[in-house]
Amino acid sequence: RERQRRRREAAGGSTEPAAEEATDVEAVSAAEVLAGVEESGPNYALPTAREGQRERRERLRVDETAKQAGHTIVETGTHVEILGEQGLWWPATIAGREEDVDGRLVHEVEYDGYQGEQYWHMLDDEQWRRATAMPTPADGTNAAASTEGEESGGEEAA
Repeated sequence: RERQRRRREAAGGSTEPAAEEATDVEAVSAAEVLAGVEESGPNYALPTAREGQRERRERLRVDETAKQAGHTIVETGTHVEILGEQGLWWPATIAGREEDVDGRLVHEVEYDGYQGEQYWHMLDDEQWRRATAMPTPADGTNAAASTEGEESGGEEAA
């Protein structure tokens, strides 16, 4: 196209493409575009708010207490797999952690395919492992690994 435009300019002709060169452009209303985004969800992730000094100090205090007690500490955003009652490994992401009422560290877990639903686990009481990258199926179903029966007593924090 650019070559054709340059040739027309050099020949002293119009820079507008001829009718046969024009591309088909479909006019779509903003309402249709927004409806499409609602169906499929946004193609971006909003940045998380910066952790304030007070929150950071509390997180560090909780982590140090857990470390001294020998509890498992897994960083937020880490992809893990947790062994379910059915004998399947369920992929999930650590969404947060905090100190429970009994002083133990609990991790907030969001299972893949179940966005918006958080569960709390004491990883010291669970069989879990760090997950290898697994694509989520396009149909939105759970992408549990088919590693039924594998042994894992959980990982220790470094």
